[in-house]
Amino acid sequence: MTDAHNLADLVIAREEHQTTCQACQWRCTLTPGETGRCQMRIGVEGGIAMLNYERIAGAALGPIEDYRLWHFFPDTMTLALGGWGYATLVDQERGLYATLPEDPAQQRRLDPERAANVALERLCRGVIWAFGEPAVNFEYVRNLLQLCRATSRYTALVTTGAFTIEALDALGHYLDGMSLDLRGFSDESYARLGGLPAWREILGIAERAQQRWQCHLEVTTRIHHGVNDNPDELQALIDWIRDTLGAATPWHILPGDTGSATAASTMRARRLGHERGLFHIYGLEPDQETLCPHCEQTLITRTNGSTRIVGLDGTACTGCGQETGIRRSIFK
Repeated sequence: MTDAHNLADLVIAREEHQTTCQACQWRCTLTPGETGRCQMRIGVEGGIAMLNYERIAGAALGPIEDYRLWHFFPDTMTLALGGWGYATLVDQERGLYATLPEDPAQQRRLDPERAANVALERLCRGVIWAFGEPAVNFEYVRNLLQLCRATSRYTALVTTGAFTIEALDALGHYLDGMSLDLRGFSDESYARLGGLPAWREILGIAERAQQRWQCHLEVTTRIHHGVNDNPDELQALIDWIRDTLGAATPWHILPGDTGSATAASTMRARRLGHERGLFHIYGLEPDQETLCPHCEQTLITRTNGSTRIVGLDGTACTGCGQETGIRRSIFK
């Protein structure tokens, strides 16, 4: 079922034969034979075993912009990796990486050291965990990030923010960027689009990642008409980004489906974001530029899938000299 050495280490022993996992906010307490909510961790004698450790669900080489990090090491090549399992119940039902393949031959394995070496061999500037929820793959992700930072690669995650504080703090020293999938700003939206025990804990995770660990944050929200497009809810979400993460935090607004009503809701959300003071809002359309919010000089162009830095001196605008908040260094 699992390798004997693949034991989770972010756990608390509650009682004899019971262990509580602290990787994601479900904090499952498992007895031997019990499986956690993520379906990737199982209680064993002596702790919790990981069924997905070193099992890779996807791998790709490409620009960092593919993962909705547009102000983070722009125009660099990254190694994107991912594993099996989700913390969100909705993704467990619909996601591509919810269930390990039954055929062992389809369970591709890649140890963290080899993954870090691949990034070096392919001349990638960094590594991003992009497929499946990193909290569910915590031990592998931590080992990977440590090894990549040791070779001066940048590190980043695409995540729903389902980490516990303990898990985030164990990653914080080695984490440079986070693309946060924020699905709404109400209990109702998260019940339909996420499925987590306490969605507001996500907000605390994002704030701590940025302010305690100096992690670069960008937020992505997929708009679903009639679910998370209520103006009051969007206003609360926008105000949280502006007041907690900062007005210069990029907000990526994407349609959650192909309907015309959703397209209209997406445009309204974008307009509301500008009205309420966010500097950088991006949509689905191609060839979007990044402008300096102070003098409106073009800082970054994106044309036909190609990104070019045209108006930056380090991280400052060449037009007015203002700092832009665009991350280009692994030094925090």
